[in-house]
Amino acid sequence: MDMEALSSDDYESVHRASRRLAARYGMVTLNAMMEAWEALVQDIEEGFDAEVVWEYTQMLRCRAWLAEAWPEFTDRIRAERQAELDALDARFELATVPLHGQSGDAKWYSRRPLTIVGDPPLELPRSWVL
Repeated sequence: MDMEALSSDDYESVHRASRRLAARYGMVTLNAMMEAWEALVQDIEEGFDAEVVWEYTQMLRCRAWLAEAWPEFTDRIRAERQAELDALDARFELATVPLHGQSGDAKWYSRRPLTIVGDPPLELPRSWVL
């Protein structure tokens, strides 16, 4: 994204969303959350580490932040970043499977990694077991 071409309204929309969501997510930026989402998707694609299975829901908070913040961004910000977000979401969907017995509005919370690597914990989350 061409950061120099952004207006003060564009920047303010990101700051406003960050401030509004800070109580739940801490003070973060759009770029940081997009990078976190990309890193998580890549980890899932490469095989999700069994040692952090119980932290998976917490890791998905970057995508939840994006969903909550997205409507507050200017049209320009959304237009500049939508293709990137859509591509990451598509990659996530390909690298995950639906949770057993669950559905939800936020599709990222109703899916788990397809490939889990390493020694699994003594017990997987109930919804991960088929």
